[in-house]
Amino acid sequence: MSHAEQARAHMAKRDEYTNLLAKLDLDPAKRSLTSGERKAESELLDKIRHADTQMKRHLEAAAAEEAAMRITSPLQLMGTTRNHDGKESRMAMTPGELMARSLELSRGITTPSTGKAFSPEQVARNFIDLLAPQSVVMESGVQRVETSAETYSFPVIRSDFSAGFVGELDDLPTGGFGSDPLKITPKKIAAADLIANELMDDGGASFLNPMAKSLMRSVALGFDREALIGTGAGKGFVGISKTPGIQAHAVTGGLKDLDGFVTAFGKLESANAKATAIVMGPKMWTTLMALREATGSLKPLLSESAGSPTAGIQRSILGVRVRLSSFMPDTEILVFEADQVFAVWRKSAGFEISNQFGFLKDGTAVRAIARAAIAVPNAAAVCKITVSA
Repeated sequence: MSHAEQARAHMAKRDEYTNLLAKLDLDPAKRSLTSGERKAESELLDKIRHADTQMKRHLEAAAAEEAAMRITSPLQLMGTTRNHDGKESRMAMTPGELMARSLELSRGITTPSTGKAFSPEQVARNFIDLLAPQSVVMESGVQRVETSAETYSFPVIRSDFSAGFVGELDDLPTGGFGSDPLKITPKKIAAADLIANELMDDGGASFLNPMAKSLMRSVALGFDREALIGTGAGKGFVGISKTPGIQAHAVTGGLKDLDGFVTAFGKLESANAKATAIVMGPKMWTTLMALREATGSLKPLLSESAGSPTAGIQRSILGVRVRLSSFMPDTEILVFEADQVFAVWRKSAGFEISNQFGFLKDGTAVRAIARAAIAVPNAAAVCKITVSA
């Protein structure tokens, strides 16, 4: 059996183990797994990891064999085929190398019966890690949750326990505690195109890396748009600013000082939350930078206390970092505690590449797919400042 065939066999085993694991984890009739089920879950995870390791080993061996065959081929000497270095098949942390890995997997184990490329879980994890710096929301420090489930549930505490002083042997006070599940369904965000095979084969990392970054940037911007202002209409999800129950503060007459931020910070503190992130549009930040320390002064209000009009302005307000997004309306500012906002990501995120679609055009179809949503279990940890003239 060839290395490519062995890789396909391990892929089939991995799919089998993954399906069995999904049946264990996604049974809605069970609140927790029994000891036997936990043992079975652990064994399945071990088998999946083993299958991943074996697939990687056989794919790298198959790539090495193919490279050796190309070296001895007369076509190689004529320059009509490209010698793929075996190192290109190894997992790495740059976007281009991740895409190259996905391309190798597509060519190595895609068959007419599958009709699609295979994106292992570790590729998805690295894809999400690389996606984070491209996203304003992810960069703000929100908590990331990865799940293989279609719907993820957060326990939301609606009321606390009732405590009281009691005498010895008296009945203890009970009641008061209430909670509800907040169910979040990650939604698909994708970008795709058909790329000429000449670029894919001859461009190398100099082409794959910028193309991969462009794909990720598109996906990240799509996620940010929904994460900040999504209404849940259509195929998107509800964003932070549209989450029911968040706090609000109105500033009339335009921004003339930082009092609106002081009030918003206080509202969060009153809800046992702390302001750790501020997101606004570029136009709002320009307005703030134009504020002066005093009438007739040249010194910006946001400059350091001992600074000068020519000193740089740190992008922060009252010690809280400010991040800019073109998706934020010009009249709105979000202030929130990032630790109490959750980004839920499906583990199926990643690059996928297939030559099936573009076979007659001598092209390769590339796509970046992520499934994600935003959850704000404690809506009071967010305050939206609305500025009006």
